[in-house]
Amino acid sequence: MSHWPELDFAHQLALAAGEIVMGFYGGELDVTDKGGEPLTAADRGSNDLIVAELAKRFPGDAILSEETPVEDDSWSRAERCWVVDPLDGTSDFVKRREGFAVMIGLLVDGRPKVGAVHVPRAGRTFLGIVGDGAEEISDGERHRVHCSTRVAGPQLRVIASIAHRDEHLERAIAAIEPAETFSVGSVGYKVGKIVADEADLYIATTSRISLWDTCAPEAILHAAGGAFLDLDGAPLGYGGPHLNHPRGLLATNGAAAADVSARLAGKFPSI
Repeated sequence: MSHWPELDFAHQLALAAGEIVMGFYGGELDVTDKGGEPLTAADRGSNDLIVAELAKRFPGDAILSEETPVEDDSWSRAERCWVVDPLDGTSDFVKRREGFAVMIGLLVDGRPKVGAVHVPRAGRTFLGIVGDGAEEISDGERHRVHCSTRVAGPQLRVIASIAHRDEHLERAIAAIEPAETFSVGSVGYKVGKIVADEADLYIATTSRISLWDTCAPEAILHAAGGAFLDLDGAPLGYGGPHLNHPRGLLATNGAAAADVSARLAGKFPSI
């Protein structure tokens, strides 16, 4: 991978934020409710660090972060916008599972370009630059990663959400007819498993997935040869003013995108 100071900085910042998060792991979490989702002191501490350091290092860039109030949609008109989820998979964090991550992505001209996803409990970090490849760092070793080339439903390993498993998702899985289905929490960790060739497909049949859930993972997935789409087979939008993906999402190894999209076509007129 070529040298991008943005990726290097996002990587180191994600590691530092991960240390803050793990400082709360197993201790007092100070959990509050945020629209039906948990919010903890770890979310806030990670967010404060990331937003402050990004603003200091890249003062001309916009920043969109889950735990920082959005005052207007000026971020959507910026040439460069950092999109941050300081603790993706908070429910997994609260329940002491490993499926939570720190995610820092960069939109350039409205598209994900750079992504860093750090999964501190698992000791795994995924990095990517669209057009320049993706890497995983684990156990002190750094190596390139690339998605699998499995194409048909009966060959696929599907990774699904723990938090958003409902009748829509069950119908989608039945239509795909995968060889295997398993679950973890964070969107970023799911995508990390796809680029590490531990899964082939992730599907979300909910409109509750937000831009900060997908920006960094999408950059990494595209860098590794995968494809990020919605349930209609269209690219995900980052143009605002909405902060969510209203038509769900489909993260694939790339090779399976056409087959899976065809199997799901017309099955979700509303979600």
